[in-house]
Amino acid sequence: MLRVAPDAQAARRDEEAVRRVAEGVLAAAGVRAAAAAGPALVAAAFAVQTANLPNVTAGTDTATGEPLGPVGPAPHLARSVERALAARPRGADLTGGSRLVGWERAERAVLDDSRDRLAAAWPEMLTELRICVAQVALLEGRAIDGFTDFATHGAVYVNRARLGASPRGLPGPVRFAEALVHEGTHTRCNAAQLSSPFLTSAADGVDPVRTPLRADPRPLAGLFQQAVVLTRCTELYRRLLDAEHTTATPALAARRDRLSSDARQAIGTLRQHGESLTAHGLAVLGECDALLRPTAV
Repeated sequence: MLRVAPDAQAARRDEEAVRRVAEGVLAAAGVRAAAAAGPALVAAAFAVQTANLPNVTAGTDTATGEPLGPVGPAPHLARSVERALAARPRGADLTGGSRLVGWERAERAVLDDSRDRLAAAWPEMLTELRICVAQVALLEGRAIDGFTDFATHGAVYVNRARLGASPRGLPGPVRFAEALVHEGTHTRCNAAQLSSPFLTSAADGVDPVRTPLRADPRPLAGLFQQAVVLTRCTELYRRLLDAEHTTATPALAARRDRLSSDARQAIGTLRQHGESLTAHGLAVLGECDALLRPTAV
């Protein structure tokens, strides 16, 4: 079950449920994957479910082994990027494409800095991320800024451009910390909804709606995750502003306010479709409201 405030105990239960499902799929198919774990395990189960059997054991895990650690290109991760590109809306700018790249030493240093800032400003969030996110894959190319894929659950994909400072003055480690919270929250939602859905079957009949983060209309399920992501990212910047007093303070405050506004927009739209939310989904929305109150403008 999801809580908007980080909850390590609930996260562990949900991640264990995902692992059991993946192992059950492989066992039912008679596939041995004793050496597989994390995203590689889920990718093998996905390959079985989609009858893509030649890819069940393909690929080498190039992760460091530490939670929330950098991972290099691997075939099962590359297939996730291919799916993400194929899912881009018609007319989207795919110039430059999107591909996995290895981590340079300087880039690993920014990742370390991002994790250190999370440890200082929001240690509970860092703890939950370490439970949910096994690997951080780096993308290059303009087509995709970041994403998650349940077929490689436990891996998050972030564009290497997020490692650098923004034109508006956000430091690279702050931008990447936001990306970790953003994609890690999608990962957390994906695991939680496996056993405790946020939406009822009535949501399937609702037309796609406008959302703050995507130009194309999205299903209610996508908007719901956006609301949680935006709320948590707003809270991240509120905590960073409490912890840091630097020349970047105006940029941090502007980003917090933008995220807060987008979160309220998402929640407002979801409230209009309250009949499509489960009791769990409504409770999560209430927690979003409560967490956003300190940032009311």
